[in-house]
Amino acid sequence: MQQDVETFIRELALLEPVYVEGGGDRTRVVLADGTQRLDPRTVSVLLKGIARYYGVDLTAVRERYGDILGKRLHVPLPFSSGLVLIPLKMRIPRIAKDGTTGYVVARRIDFIREGATPTECRLELQSGDGVTCLQSADFAKQQLRHARIVQTFYQERMR
Repeated sequence: MQQDVETFIRELALLEPVYVEGGGDRTRVVLADGTQRLDPRTVSVLLKGIARYYGVDLTAVRERYGDILGKRLHVPLPFSSGLVLIPLKMRIPRIAKDGTTGYVVARRIDFIREGATPTECRLELQSGDGVTCLQSADFAKQQLRHARIVQTFYQERMR
């Protein structure tokens, strides 16, 4: 697992939970250059692999930066100064245990636009790829602002 994470960690743009007919719950991995692949693991397994790669305790990071932002859910996760992952709801689960949250690398977002409904938005990545989120554009923009705050605190802490 560790070596596999290393192959895409530096160029990561998006981890999106998807269903594949006959294949179940998978993750669409999009890199900065637009390269995509379907990973047989779930988003949460890949996220834990990234945390392991960086030697990060996800629970502690969520608590620390959640306290700074005054929130408990959907806390942006800093792994390095260039890798801050923004959690956003990206699908409706088929069964209760399936994850709905995907993660977008903050610096890879080109712009956020309104979606077809008030509870949807479209994230356009620098690569030209995009993803529909099941949250409002205002929420996604707030998440991006929170990611910048988290990144600033992370960088100050690393000095």
